[in-house]
Amino acid sequence: MSELFSPERLKTALDELGTLARDAGKVIDIAIYGGSCLMLASNFRVTTADVDAVAMSDQHFIDEAAQTIAARHNWSADWLNDGVRTYLSPNVDAPDHHELLRAYPNDSAPGVRIFVPTAEYMLAMKLMAGRIDAASGAKDLADILNLIEVTGITSKDEIVNFAAGFYPEARASGRLLLAIDELWKAREARVKEPPTHEPPRYLGRSGTSR
Repeated sequence: MSELFSPERLKTALDELGTLARDAGKVIDIAIYGGSCLMLASNFRVTTADVDAVAMSDQHFIDEAAQTIAARHNWSADWLNDGVRTYLSPNVDAPDHHELLRAYPNDSAPGVRIFVPTAEYMLAMKLMAGRIDAASGAKDLADILNLIEVTGITSKDEIVNFAAGFYPEARASGRLLLAIDELWKAREARVKEPPTHEPPRYLGRSGTSR
């Protein structure tokens, strides 16, 4: 893939994916995660490298349709992939902790229905993925800070128990435990700064903890 996905490019991809499914007589539910989820559901992500997506049924059809779209646009073959399965919570069965966002190509004639995780589940996934420090991923750190604001977490002591609600192994995660102090320092620095943009929003919820 020669460039990042913009919101317009992502819409084109999902429109085409939905059209292929609809033309095959299917309506397939898909959960989207990561940067693509934040582009669709929040106001704090505007690009993503690929689309992390898991079909709730008929994954084989979605994989083949994604290949068709990749060939059509000369995109990377893995522009849409289900590698995110590795990071899904063992305590969550979709569509639990997910919300229906919209259908593509349109609500009246859908081919795919797109679900995204709740802000809480999205935050827990980001915390467990481990890309918390600025050196390993400034975008991921910013995403986490925005989601902390949306979910209303106000103390670093809440973080491990919060993550453990989705991932029981969080209580034994040395990587998470070591990162919390640095994460909370970044959080406190942000709170002290004068707001320079509108509060983060996710699925209509707005951060209010500043």
